[in-house]
Amino acid sequence: MRTIFLLALLFLPAWACNGQQQKTETARKHIFTEVWVWEYTAVDGTKGEMAIYREPKLNYWLLTAEAYGNTDDMCEWILAQPNGTYYLAYKNAESGSGNTLLKMKRAIPKVQSVPAYWKATGNTQYFGDKNSGFALFKGKEYRVAYAKTSGQSTFYMGNTRADFSALHLFNELDTDARLPVRFPKDIPAHMITLSEMTAASHYRVSYRFKYISHAEYHINLSEYALRN
Repeated sequence: MRTIFLLALLFLPAWACNGQQQKTETARKHIFTEVWVWEYTAVDGTKGEMAIYREPKLNYWLLTAEAYGNTDDMCEWILAQPNGTYYLAYKNAESGSGNTLLKMKRAIPKVQSVPAYWKATGNTQYFGDKNSGFALFKGKEYRVAYAKTSGQSTFYMGNTRADFSALHLFNELDTDARLPVRFPKDIPAHMITLSEMTAASHYRVSYRFKYISHAEYHINLSEYALRN
């Protein structure tokens, strides 16, 4: 009987396998127990804070309007996974069409070190809030001069167990949602950008990591109809 059952699974039609995979992908509840916060000055001079939620066991990130502001008013939240899969949740109450979950996929490059043209200075700083219950990050300073422009950047980078690869590519997604700052994308997945100050002839941008705090943010993917 066990052999017959295993053979039946092997010869399931493709539509049945795809349906089961879709059900598995969407029938998930997640609780995000951390929130990571940066303060920033955007290219247009706007100042604010950017907060991104994290599920530490799976290394999932959850982005809401607290991260991408009003750049995508229709999007309720975006779930970013370290394998480059993103789920965008939309509620369309006006049309009565129900809740939609849009799936996007990006290839995650394997980066082993910071770019060769980043020059370490030997300077260090600590970032975070020791009263938040989380350890401080030790940041190492890098100076960057761009050959084709007059722009220069100063970064402070730290090491972390969190996987930032999906956040590094976030502003390249084919969606209206945009973070107010752009993390460098050609760095290792487990490096956190603790601060950046970039100045060029026509713009300036800066941001700085403030703290991690305990949080409790619930989402349920099964409440949405999956659409690739």
